[in-house]
Amino acid sequence: MRMNSRAWTDRFDAVPWAEIATWFHELAAEHAEFRPMTDIVSSVLARGGDRHLVALTSMHDLVVTSRPVPDGRPIEVVVVRSPSSGASDSDAVPQFWRFVRETLDVEAEKP
Repeated sequence: MRMNSRAWTDRFDAVPWAEIATWFHELAAEHAEFRPMTDIVSSVLARGGDRHLVALTSMHDLVVTSRPVPDGRPIEVVVVRSPSSGASDSDAVPQFWRFVRETLDVEAEKP
């Protein structure tokens, strides 16, 4: 799994975190390599990130930005590449929160 900071130039149509969680849980149930994606989304919900972050999915990737979505373009985002886009990583959750803190200036709340 790879993560990076990018600038999103397209329209950012946020998807509810509950829908994203369902999507990745279903994928992980059939393909264990998607478990880190599920762990990231679960940590967002458990740590109150859904109050500060919005997301969408692009194929199997997760694209995250701060709430509210900025009106102007480009939009600073953190992109979490799914296992189908790259290698898996067991430290996905800590890496995700580090990128979010550094790129979007959002801290995770204590679970």
